[in-house]
Amino acid sequence: MKVAIRDDDACYFTPPESLVRVYHDVWDRVPVCLATVPFAIGYERAGIPREHWRSHEMFPLDRNPELIAALKEWLASRRATVALHGYTHEDFRDGYEFQAAPDPERRVGEGLAYLNAALGTSISVFVPPHNALSKRGLAAVARAGLNILGSFLSFRPSMRSWDRTTLGNWWRVRRFRRATGRTKTDRLVYPHVLRYSGHAEFGCHSLVPGTTSGELVAGFEEARRAGGHFCLATHYWEITDAMKAVLLQFIDHAAACNDVRFVAAEELFAS
Repeated sequence: MKVAIRDDDACYFTPPESLVRVYHDVWDRVPVCLATVPFAIGYERAGIPREHWRSHEMFPLDRNPELIAALKEWLASRRATVALHGYTHEDFRDGYEFQAAPDPERRVGEGLAYLNAALGTSISVFVPPHNALSKRGLAAVARAGLNILGSFLSFRPSMRSWDRTTLGNWWRVRRFRRATGRTKTDRLVYPHVLRYSGHAEFGCHSLVPGTTSGELVAGFEEARRAGGHFCLATHYWEITDAMKAVLLQFIDHAAACNDVRFVAAEELFAS
């Protein structure tokens, strides 16, 4: 069983020490996939200076040379990998970036090329801002050849372009719902990779304020019984001491299982 960690929102506004604070005793045990925004625009959240909340100014990642240097070091030491996390992570009146932006194709292409060049890496994973994708946004990511690592991904065929794999994947998810006694309205994280013609998708369990170690362990054990894999997703800027304790308790539980291997998130998609 493969187990991975994903952390969202590394960007120009991120001091490297904020990531070190959370992961200094984690990423030598489990590589952390840092979902990174290439051209962040200020919006209202912890970790972004208040004066930039409504500035609409674009901040390329390389305007923070300390973060660039730290990311390169963590990549080289295999403590971290990097995923593309949108383009600006901005919100629109009628939705989140990859639901409502008028040009998702350009955003994926330019954002991917920029991060690859800035960090000297080769990114293969896309994390949707706010875990939200329109049909067009999904198609843009898939055409770029990026695998999608999301939370509570929509499995409705109406939300995606059809290919020869769509119906089979829909049936796999439906069969898992039945096996676990879930209805369509019940929360579900499907524990297997769904492979489409040009990309693959995998869903994550969220560590947010209020999440308990029992909830994470229950999701982990369900995936384990199903012969699947597990990815935990969180935000460095949201991690409190209580949430960090939950994270460590979960890692300790998984580490005690002799069939578990901690991997970089990209390896979840390997055959």
